Amino acid sequence: MSSISGLMSNFSKIFRCLIRTRVLIPVFFLLFNLFSQVVIGQENLPESCKVALDYLDQRGEVFFKIPRADLRNINDLSKIISIDHIDEDFVFAYASRKGFDAINARKFDFLVEAPPSLKIKNSLQPDEFPGTWNSYPSWEEYVTFMSTLAGSFPDICMLDTIGLSVNNKVILVLKISDQVSVNEPEPDFLYTSTIHGDETVGYVLLLRLADWLLNRYGTDPRVTSMVNSLQIWINPLANPDATYFLGNDNVFGAKRFNINDIDLNRNFPDPEDGPHPDGEEYQPETSAMMEFMKSRHFILSANLHCGAEVVNYPWDTWANFHADDEWYRFISRQYADTSHLYNSLYMQDMVNGITNGFAWYTIAGGRQDWVNYFIHGREVTIELSHEKIPVPDTLPWFWEYNYRSLLNYMQQSIYGITGTVTDRNTGDPLKTKIEIPGHDALNSYVWSDDITGRFYRMLAAGLYDVQFTAYGYKDTVITIQVNDFSTTTVDVSLVPWSSGNILDFKPEIKVMNPFSSNLKISIITGTPERISMNLYDLGGRKALPDQTMTTSYGENTIFIDCASISNGLYILKIISPSISYETRVIKSE
Repeated sequence: MSSISGLMSNFSKIFRCLIRTRVLIPVFFLLFNLFSQVVIGQENLPESCKVALDYLDQRGEVFFKIPRADLRNINDLSKIISIDHIDEDFVFAYASRKGFDAINARKFDFLVEAPPSLKIKNSLQPDEFPGTWNSYPSWEEYVTFMSTLAGSFPDICMLDTIGLSVNNKVILVLKISDQVSVNEPEPDFLYTSTIHGDETVGYVLLLRLADWLLNRYGTDPRVTSMVNSLQIWINPLANPDATYFLGNDNVFGAKRFNINDIDLNRNFPDPEDGPHPDGEEYQPETSAMMEFMKSRHFILSANLHCGAEVVNYPWDTWANFHADDEWYRFISRQYADTSHLYNSLYMQDMVNGITNGFAWYTIAGGRQDWVNYFIHGREVTIELSHEKIPVPDTLPWFWEYNYRSLLNYMQQSIYGITGTVTDRNTGDPLKTKIEIPGHDALNSYVWSDDITGRFYRMLAAGLYDVQFTAYGYKDTVITIQVNDFSTTTVDVSLVPWSSGNILDFKPEIKVMNPFSSNLKISIITGTPERISMNLYDLGGRKALPDQTMTTSYGENTIFIDCASISNGLYILKIISPSISYETRVIKSE
């Protein structure tokens, strides 16, 4: 039985690769070999398929490149594999077994590359970490170092846990603030790294950044001011199972995907492609990060990667520009230009070190777009190195090229417009929508904190009419001047409607139309309430079972799975105690 199982496994591999390479073998020849159990070994496969399948068996992923000349549309390719980077001649990418089968089915030519993390074993002999910051830590050294920082600076540093990986490794985060045990009404800022387990420059840089901030607090005026003004969160390692794939001693053999062979930076809800753009369930690492970020009011964040040298700003999923595109280009330019002062040859990819995500190549399910669209934050992706795991002796160079830029980026969360929104009669803080009519689009507005009423809105320099909207209160519009590298404070008191006029506040409903497999609905309400939603055909028959949910105060994003219904015209009805809504929608692929 075992020999038959092995034969079928080999046969399956051969069949897939023969299809891709267009090798035609008469059926009788295949049958003869199968039934006579003459095993066709992997040595008879096309070399690219043999190597790819070996990597998939051993690592759950394969790293390869596809000639750009053979591609019709890079963005279409991005939907089936994980593009890593692009040069003049090739698209470099990773694929799981599912993605590899899709590549074969489309008959792409490819060349398998050795995984980057398997190229530098001789340079990764264990050294004491951190030493002179020219080594990668073992897993135990990492956990110990994070614990030591919190224990050595208990007044300004606290160790917390975002969640657990698939293999129950802790996803650690440090909070650094002058009142670290208190949730202050200050901007929350987040740096994370290594969501792709084999991209480790940011891993070491963020450990060094935390150490640098803590050791300079109280003596360095800039550091002291930032720690006093911000709540800084640092998560150096977001995908620990993958980084220590071959063992806890070092990062040799690290892989990109998590231990379930899922690309975590394609596993988030997507503004265009719905809740599961990769067709996979949310991984434990993804769910933990989403809950962590939703539970805190992060004003600004960045996700550190490797594979290129560029600051990538929204959007990744579609060609639309972010409403704050000018501001994003400004802060991205500042990051790259600061790095250029210390190495003029560094950070030169795309437009001299910066790029709009879609202009580079589109992805769906990235964390950057999820943060910007679904939780109204601001986030960029910073690619730190062409090499995934550079020789450890070069790590101090990357620190020298980047630490000032990392500080500058963090400090941007202090600038712009800030203030507190309260009830004019009682002084109580209010959760309020802060929007700039005629400017904001695609959920670029922000909300004030529901406990403190504090809000933060970073903007490019200019004059803005800012509208403040809260349930039960009259809208207030204030004209505010914003200047670069400065903070404008505006405290706002909203006037309640009289009891007879409170119903003048209408829930706001936005429907994606037309739609494909998922119908996306956004409902902004002032009170939690039970709502029902359904689609009806033009004959009045229900197209789907009733969809019900209880809204929360503020914005609610809902996806209705419509994969089972045919293309065509439908009537959407939404009913609640305060909503009676009906509109026509079109399903089309």
